[in-house]
Amino acid sequence: SSGINADWPLRPGEQLAQPKNNHCNYTENRPMYEFSCGRSSPVEGPAETAKTAAERERTNQLAQPKKVHSEHQASREVQSILTQAAMNTRPTERLDQLAEAKRRPDGPFREPEWPVCKKAMKAQSTERTRELSRSKGLVEGFQGNRHVMWNVSKSAKQAVATRRVEELSVPIQRESMDHVQFNPDVFKVSETAKKAKCSVRTEELAQPISRK
Repeated sequence: SSGINADWPLRPGEQLAQPKNNHCNYTENRPMYEFSCGRSSPVEGPAETAKTAAERERTNQLAQPKKVHSEHQASREVQSILTQAAMNTRPTERLDQLAEAKRRPDGPFREPEWPVCKKAMKAQSTERTRELSRSKGLVEGFQGNRHVMWNVSKSAKQAVATRRVEELSVPIQRESMDHVQFNPDVFKVSETAKKAKCSVRTEELAQPISRK
């Protein structure tokens, strides 16, 4: 810019802001082809040798359009023309029978209750039918689902808690945050805790699980 003197030393930020120098072989205002996306690309004209080059037999062969297959059939029209024989033909008796609409009587088709015949009343089931009609038995030792609510036994009602259970049932009393936030030594670790040594069992539990 005009505000920067060429004799002054440039700082790192000003040095990076300077434009990049053009290549030594850069040609300004050469013919360019502008695409619609805004990208520029050079348009190179054909060489004189390419203009006077002779045609090759292989090039002429590749320039020929691909021929249609000998058995190719063009797309059939959507609206086909019926032949005179198809117009004058008569359907067979079977086609007339199949062309008739199926007749369905207006329901109900059967009463919900109908009489049972005497033969069906006196019929006796076979041994195989009686075997299949038996319900599947439960496995030996099966116990059904326990009810959500069950009666408490008298011994459980008259049980007396031990002193240890009463100690464990007492909730831990902690100071509220209103008092803790004004205590500067609330997160201070005691000297005994700093000098404590973990047991062998604690070291064993602290080891990571080795997985293959």
